[in-house]
Amino acid sequence: MRRKISGYQIFLFSLCPVTLVFGHILSYWLNIDADKDGWFNVYFVKRGWFWTSVVGWWCFIRYRGLQQVGSWKKVLLRYVVLTAWWLFFTQSIISGAAPIMDIVFTLTGGRCNFDVFDPNEILQWKLNEKFHDTVNRRQRSLAKLYNVLKDLKDDPTNMVKHALSRIESWVSENKDQLMEGNYTPGQLNEYIDEILHRWRKINSSNICQSLGGQWIGGHDPSGHIFLITLMSMFLLGELQAIGKRAWRALWKDKAVFEELRAHCIKILTLKTLWGIRTRRSPVNNVGDVRDVLRALVKPPLESAREVYYIVTLLVKYVFWNNPVILLVVLVGMWWWSFLITTIVFHTLWEQLSGLICAYIVATLVYLNIN
Repeated sequence: MRRKISGYQIFLFSLCPVTLVFGHILSYWLNIDADKDGWFNVYFVKRGWFWTSVVGWWCFIRYRGLQQVGSWKKVLLRYVVLTAWWLFFTQSIISGAAPIMDIVFTLTGGRCNFDVFDPNEILQWKLNEKFHDTVNRRQRSLAKLYNVLKDLKDDPTNMVKHALSRIESWVSENKDQLMEGNYTPGQLNEYIDEILHRWRKINSSNICQSLGGQWIGGHDPSGHIFLITLMSMFLLGELQAIGKRAWRALWKDKAVFEELRAHCIKILTLKTLWGIRTRRSPVNNVGDVRDVLRALVKPPLESAREVYYIVTLLVKYVFWNNPVILLVVLVGMWWWSFLITTIVFHTLWEQLSGLICAYIVATLVYLNIN
């Protein structure tokens, strides 16, 4: 007998595909300038599996506990499968072996490129504007490339020395062009590319990035789409198992809102200096001076105490009693990052390949969860 798919599972399995289609349609009308090196991307998305793991497991522990051995073993198995798939697809976990996404990239014609200088400018040396997509990335890559070439002491040829002097000028002085040298920009690009590929096997994007190169030319499955899909599926998939308990706990303790309201009212009704001046004006005796001093010192202290109580209540309510709020907020953040990625980064086919590769495993894991 075929198992009926619930409405929640329809939502679970359709959220990312529908968002991808929606984002692709928006990309025709919106022109968003997103920074790959922004703080949100660096500290949250690229470390997303860590945040997802912490929030997901904390929710399970708070709502299910560790006493139900059968339940947490099933969660652990699902988590291990998803984590292993994430590692094999995006990380070089075996020495010398590229991750699956980089194997796809190189098999479709991609490679690590070192076209640092503009080959079309023969009379004037200029940086290749196509070498990385932002000025900051270009400068960081030049610094890495300079350090790598400097370490190649077994090749003391004039070509290497010339390349070092050229790159050093941009790194140290941030110049956009230099005078003509003994070699053409195209020759120097080819030589840098040849010597680095001969020196080391560059079969992954991480190695390429560490050398200051540019990973271009092949089909690049979107790692962001892959990772965000996997993280969203894990959080929302596990919510199937803890959802009923989570929602009951969320609405059970309504007294906390009354406490918050009481503390907020107390802050707003504290006696202030303004209230004293309207009651007694002008200040002309010792009692008034004491009242003024009391109004200057006491209200801020009482306000700080009330704020402390409010923060404590909120932290307890969200982090301890109802961590499902963290889960929902985190899913919302991943969804927004997913949408921005579909609008700004990668081609549609690269986004689809990242999505499909995540769904291959996530669907098998969560289709029959009970």
